[in-house]
Amino acid sequence: MITVKIKRNILPALLIVICIFLMFKMPYAVSDGIMQGLKICFYTVLPSLFPFMVLSLYIIKTDILAPLYKILSPVSRFVFRQPAQSVPVIFMSLIGGFPVGAKLTASLLSKGQITESQAQHLNMFCLNGGPAFTVTAVGVSMLSSRRAGVIIYASLCISALLIGFLTSFLNEKQFVNNDMRLRDESPLSALTVSVSDGVQSMLGICAWIIIFSGIISCLRKMPFHSGIILTVSALTEVTSGCSEAAGVLPIPAIAAIIGFGGICVHCQVYQYVAASGLKYRLFFAFRTLHAAIAALICQILLTVFPVETSTINAQSVNVIPFSVSVPAFFALGIMCIIMVFDVDTKKKMW
Repeated sequence: MITVKIKRNILPALLIVICIFLMFKMPYAVSDGIMQGLKICFYTVLPSLFPFMVLSLYIIKTDILAPLYKILSPVSRFVFRQPAQSVPVIFMSLIGGFPVGAKLTASLLSKGQITESQAQHLNMFCLNGGPAFTVTAVGVSMLSSRRAGVIIYASLCISALLIGFLTSFLNEKQFVNNDMRLRDESPLSALTVSVSDGVQSMLGICAWIIIFSGIISCLRKMPFHSGIILTVSALTEVTSGCSEAAGVLPIPAIAAIIGFGGICVHCQVYQYVAASGLKYRLFFAFRTLHAAIAALICQILLTVFPVETSTINAQSVNVIPFSVSVPAFFALGIMCIIMVFDVDTKKKMW
């Protein structure tokens, strides 16, 4: 038992030692990275995410759109095998940004409005980059092309909804549509709690962004190949990854970066995902699958709605050849599907 605990703690202890070493070895790089992370939080994350976070929490707490849930419940039931309560989660996850869907799912589960199995299913596809980030920050600011941002966003939405539809068949339990009950919580009380919860969630999100920005800043100061820096940035922090990839990687690869979300986003949302009992390896597999499908769909859309490459801002970054292959992303997605089905069928899938 002691040996097992030691093995489990080796990697965290090693990471702590590395972080302490970097803080003493490259203090200015850490400081610059933290400042960059603060800028990302103040100029990108807070303006685009905080209003959606408060609004979505308010909608969940008051059930103000309950009549709309009932109208859309047949779609939710027959397409996603989800109750009417899941409608705002699915909708807000598409327009609100990465943590919103996971946060709302955890809120519904804690209030008993959805089952644990339904929450796990929602966490497989209700995590998406919102239009404010995808279209404005990535498309307009980084790629200098609103059309590119719209195509990326459409690819992500289609991929998420497709995964939600396909994974609904994996749940062997009989679907039960929960009864809709309006809440008696006053609008003012619900608004106060929503703002408070939104602020608390944003503090956690910004903290993770700042930490990873410091790590990436140190990485840029090291004598690594630019392709390695680009790959690590894309896998760790989505904003920095997209910024590094703009003008260097093809647009479908950028869609894959946003679809995966980066380890930073995973750290932000997994506290909510874990509440449903969904294992991280399955969560990671579906994030990778989402990235692969989004890249494929983006490539198809680009053939129909081409984007002029001259509108893309080139950056002086050299790329590892295999990191830009859309078929490679798709193949990786197929491997994730195989891994998902490679589970003991006598046990619960999630």
